[in-house]
Amino acid sequence: MYDFPELVFVTARCEPWTELAVKLMLKWPGLHYSTSAFAPKYYPKAVIDFANSRGADRSSTPATSDGAVDRADHDQMPNVPLKDEVWPKFLRTNALRVLGLDG
Repeated sequence: MYDFPELVFVTARCEPWTELAVKLMLKWPGLHYSTSAFAPKYYPKAVIDFANSRGADRSSTPATSDGAVDRADHDQMPNVPLKDEVWPKFLRTNALRVLGLDG
């Protein structure tokens, strides 16, 4: 990311290095975190804390690869402690922007 600052990189499944991933996101604006590897009840606390603070524009969608959230995930989402203003970014706008679809 040092040599190519325009590169956009989305990471997932960073366990057990979640805190390191958050520190790297603080340093590199092109680094983003996808929660698609976890059911909502298992979202790493460090990622939720980051999303609720300086990382609201850098964590994104829990959607599966086919774009659907399964029923269990859907039922768990209300328990994810995101701030109200973070939800739209987390569920939609961050992914659209990162994928270049916000046209």
